[in-house]
Amino acid sequence: MATVLTVPGWAIAHAHTTIASLAFGTALFAGWASGLWQELCINAVAKWPVEWFPSVSATGGWMYITSRDNHDLHDLFMIVYLVLTLPWMALSTMNSGKRAVKRRRIAMFGFIGTIPPLVWQFYRHSALRIPGAYTTYAFFEWSLVIWDIMFDSAAAVDLSEMSLQFVTEAARGEPKRKVERKDDWFGPEPSARRALLAWMSDLWFAVTFWTVFTALPIQLFYWSVWKLALAGTELSLFANIAPVLLTNAWCRRYAASRTGGEVLRGVMSVCGYGAWILPLPARLASVAIAVSAGWLGLAGTWVRVRGSREMLAEAQVLALGLVITMVLKHVNSSTNPFWCVAAEGRWSVVGMAISAAAVAELSARPGGGFPIAPVTREFIRATAAQQVAIGMGFGSLVHLIHTFATDGGTIISWTWTGFPVTGPTHSAACLVIAVACAACLAPAWWPVGVVGAVVLYRYPDWIGFVGGLALVWYLVAALPGYLRAMSLCPGAIGWGLLLYCVLGVVSVVTTAYAFVPFGNLVRERTDLVLGFSMACVVAGNVAAGRVRMPQGLLERSNRRIRRIKMWTSVTAVLLGLAAFATSYSELSTEAPKPYAETGRAFSGGIWTVHFGVDMAGRDSQRRMMELIRDMEVDVVGLLESDLHRFVYGNRDLTRVIADELGYYVDLGPGPNKHTWGAALLSKYPIVNSTHHLLPSPHGELAPAIHATLDVYGERVDVFVSHNGQEEDALDRELQTTEIARLLRATEEVPTVFLGYLVTHPGDQRPWPYQILMEDGKMNDIEIGDKWRWCEYIAFRGLWRVAFARVNEGDISDTELQVGKFVLPKPGATAVYESNEEMYWHVGEDDIPEVWRMPAMFRDEGVRGHRYEVWVGPLYYLPPVRSGLQRDGKGFIGE
Repeated sequence: MATVLTVPGWAIAHAHTTIASLAFGTALFAGWASGLWQELCINAVAKWPVEWFPSVSATGGWMYITSRDNHDLHDLFMIVYLVLTLPWMALSTMNSGKRAVKRRRIAMFGFIGTIPPLVWQFYRHSALRIPGAYTTYAFFEWSLVIWDIMFDSAAAVDLSEMSLQFVTEAARGEPKRKVERKDDWFGPEPSARRALLAWMSDLWFAVTFWTVFTALPIQLFYWSVWKLALAGTELSLFANIAPVLLTNAWCRRYAASRTGGEVLRGVMSVCGYGAWILPLPARLASVAIAVSAGWLGLAGTWVRVRGSREMLAEAQVLALGLVITMVLKHVNSSTNPFWCVAAEGRWSVVGMAISAAAVAELSARPGGGFPIAPVTREFIRATAAQQVAIGMGFGSLVHLIHTFATDGGTIISWTWTGFPVTGPTHSAACLVIAVACAACLAPAWWPVGVVGAVVLYRYPDWIGFVGGLALVWYLVAALPGYLRAMSLCPGAIGWGLLLYCVLGVVSVVTTAYAFVPFGNLVRERTDLVLGFSMACVVAGNVAAGRVRMPQGLLERSNRRIRRIKMWTSVTAVLLGLAAFATSYSELSTEAPKPYAETGRAFSGGIWTVHFGVDMAGRDSQRRMMELIRDMEVDVVGLLESDLHRFVYGNRDLTRVIADELGYYVDLGPGPNKHTWGAALLSKYPIVNSTHHLLPSPHGELAPAIHATLDVYGERVDVFVSHNGQEEDALDRELQTTEIARLLRATEEVPTVFLGYLVTHPGDQRPWPYQILMEDGKMNDIEIGDKWRWCEYIAFRGLWRVAFARVNEGDISDTELQVGKFVLPKPGATAVYESNEEMYWHVGEDDIPEVWRMPAMFRDEGVRGHRYEVWVGPLYYLPPVRSGLQRDGKGFIGE
């Protein structure tokens, strides 16, 4: 008898895993590709977009009888499936080999742990009939599929020593023995020019990695922002722990192979850049896959190189990729143009094309162009204690780099205190230069990092900024040592990144505590997150330094290290110069000019901009700029504007508007103040501004800005505030009481209030409306507008001549409100004698053109923006004694 074909047992298990994954994945993809996505999301309680992700049942990927075919029968078989699966998992685990038991237990406990929340969400959907609950249920249902497939995949371990053979009774000759191709890491060494090309490809993959890595949190947080609660999409953050798969020998071998490296980097590029064209749910999934592939591609190289000094060169390439993404954001008004959330997709096409060239180069690269392990037979591995310290330190290091070193403006926002300026403004280039210098294998002195973190946290302005530079320097300088040590303990990579995920969530909860169960435990405790992270980084740094590293390198490795160091240094200098040139170009010699330079009139607006992400999940900054420009708003308060957190992409929401239109900018309280942000942009010089944190004993912290402007040579005060939510009545009352106290302190000064109150017009105390208007000595801009709830404009000491509400389109969930005011004549005051006088409406023809609102937003408007509530703006004429009009028949200019 002769063997015709031998099929390894593990291959059968892998085939089962692949086919099962494709069955469900194909069903989900078919639902999207066929254009039926919205229909698949419809259920008996709600439809798209409240329900935005279909269940496994709806796609037909689980069983033949879907919930649409026969609801009751489907539920019966679903219950039978759950009941029978549990004993199957338990018995299979008990009868598995030692190596498979661990994997099966993880999957089994994951499956069991998913059932209670699955049942609860189904109860919320079917019994309580809560819209949106079925989408959450769907995620738990899909989780069951993943755990089930993961459990069955462990069969590959049990079957690894078995095979399926096909034999014949007679053989005509000896069967050909299958020759397994092995990666040739010792092939010919490339020339210097060819090595430069290989370095450029690796550098581009580093840029791609940082691009998709920083894009994932923005995309997943979209649902949390719109729900103001945990949405379930936060689980996609755990795409970062993909390197935990390297604890499996087969996965480790594949990720470290040439084929695996090419495939993983290709998947990262295709899913990362190609995500831009996909609809929201699929976009998130695509980016999550890209992040997983990116980490696996990096980690595969690390574990293959095993502690070689070439890991220092690999770290330089990764750090330089970080610098490039920082420069890309800096020159593009704080947004990475390659992000899948970018407003335009042309850069994603460019990224895809460059990645295709890079993958082609990688495939054709000579074996001598790759980093290799040390030429030693001695197997070196970190101790268990060292692995724990290094893993926790690595996760904390990634968290801190993501928090502070992915945008040049983040440290500025932490230390900004307002006007007059006593700290950094156009100094983002300093942070880019610090990271670029650290990427050139700078010494990682942990005392410098610790002192820098303390100084950044405790001190504002220049002192805090310098502390931030020291912190960022240390973090990036520590990366090479960490990566070299991590390459000796592959199991610690994934679990370290799990800590990164946890720290990322906790850092957000320090501000979002009001929307998360048990969130108050870490309310405003950024100090704990920063302190714990730094302690872990330092401990891991020390542990990494004590790991005995393998020695012995081929001369080609030494040449590669020298070349990469030289290329990195030259590129770092060029990037630093580019960042400096960009910062210098922002130092405009021309002061901002108001839209109306005559008539002593100015406009003020308030807009809650929903963190700069529109309903389609795209960056909305340029569309915001267009509406503010076309509405000719001279002074605008932006709420929900603090984007210098990793979940918002570490962006500066004011950059596009200020750069394109010319405004003085007060960023408001920074991320370390634990608010959602309030910013002020003004065409008029900001003489002085102070930041306030309003009383918030229960709910979220409320930020406020009190600014004094020089408007046509006269003082005008502007208040911008974002008071609490509907759920916290006491907070709203206390916050508005404090605002009213601040307003009374400058009662004689012409003042405009631009804020968020959460109250109906005319509500009596303790609702905020009466407190603000009466205690704060302010006038409502339009007492007849009964349709307001959150945004309000109030004024005093000025003649109000126009008011409009402009539909936000799909940029945000709240409209832009704009009022137009005129200063009283020099030496006079603006005081209305009655409500009739204050709220007397006139026609547009009764006021001068300089006081009018733009006409383009009448009727259907433009770009989805139009005047709402009324057919157009409301206009008012100052009384005769103002000296600005003659019986309503004309305007007397100055």
